[in-house]
Amino acid sequence: MQNADRRLFFFEDYTPGFETTGGPYHVREEEIIEFGERFDPQPFHTDSVAAAESHFGGLVAPGCLTFSIRSALASQLEFRPALIAGLGVEKLDLPHPVRPGDALILRMRVLSRRRSESKRDRGVVDVEYEIENQNQEVVLSMSAKLLVALRESTPD
Repeated sequence: MQNADRRLFFFEDYTPGFETTGGPYHVREEEIIEFGERFDPQPFHTDSVAAAESHFGGLVAPGCLTFSIRSALASQLEFRPALIAGLGVEKLDLPHPVRPGDALILRMRVLSRRRSESKRDRGVVDVEYEIENQNQEVVLSMSAKLLVALRESTPD
């Protein structure tokens, strides 16, 4: 789905408890190796033979690739945020490795929201993302803050 074709999601749409899912994303061995070679050249990311002998027992995706997959999955949701800016990641956990052949599913949940006190045309939304593999193992868990435009703003 093209970004422009998705429904625009404003601050008012992010109600606490709202949840949506996206995916699957199928992880390929080639992308793990390519990403590893470019950005995190550890043997367990770049060499199947060496990875088999590592503590992982096989090739695993770099954490930065897993985070990038979260972005790819979020960009495929049925809506796109009326995003002004990302304000940061509160926490990021990678409790299980991502492996070639994994089918990943994203879940996004709205934790809370508040209107900006200084700029009445926007608000801050706290969201939680989780990615699970086909075995329902969480491979990424993160909380983030988004600065999102209001659909109907009041003058400052």
